[in-house]
Amino acid sequence: MLRSVRVPAAFEPPFARAETFVEKLFSDLERSPEKGTIHVGGDRYVMVRAESLYLSWFDALSDSFGEEAAREFIYNSAREIGRSDSRRFSERLGLTDGLDRLSSGPVHFAHAGWALVDILDDSAPAMDDSYYLHYYHPNTFESETLKQRGRTLSSCGCLFSAGYSAGWCSDAFHVEVHGREIRCLSRGDSICEFIMAPIARLDAHDARLRGVQG
Repeated sequence: MLRSVRVPAAFEPPFARAETFVEKLFSDLERSPEKGTIHVGGDRYVMVRAESLYLSWFDALSDSFGEEAAREFIYNSAREIGRSDSRRFSERLGLTDGLDRLSSGPVHFAHAGWALVDILDDSAPAMDDSYYLHYYHPNTFESETLKQRGRTLSSCGCLFSAGYSAGWCSDAFHVEVHGREIRCLSRGDSICEFIMAPIARLDAHDARLRGVQG
């Protein structure tokens, strides 16, 4: 049984393999405060407080450049981080298949403290423009940070989570996709819900789901 991700039954085998690898990787944790370093599986990691990474940065960028520019900057930065991490994991595992390359992403996402990923049954990841992913993040670090601070937003707030996932999947499937949060706990919705697809198809998927939800 998968512990760090929820996926449709047909996707379970590659995600089970990814979970075994990532759990082994994170068991190789080396903290060396005398050197000022943290390594996971030999790679250098940096531990950052969630509030500092998200809310403090978002507020500072918003004050300097406006909220829309801040949202775009954070999303695009996270997308490139996700792309880089995906490339590194694929190299380490010697993966070429798109679903195999994708699978370590949500597992790493959970182990690194970003959120849990719950991929829904209507998802259809593919290595062409038909790519579509529909998923929940039940507990993003962004929504938890905002809740702890007693803040609500007028727009969906899980910008790092949306961007990072889109970057990882763009690299994994060799097709440029973008993530969009369509419901968000920090906006007062019941869950953080996302879609991912080529940018030209996002609006159609968004409209279809909003129609189903009424």
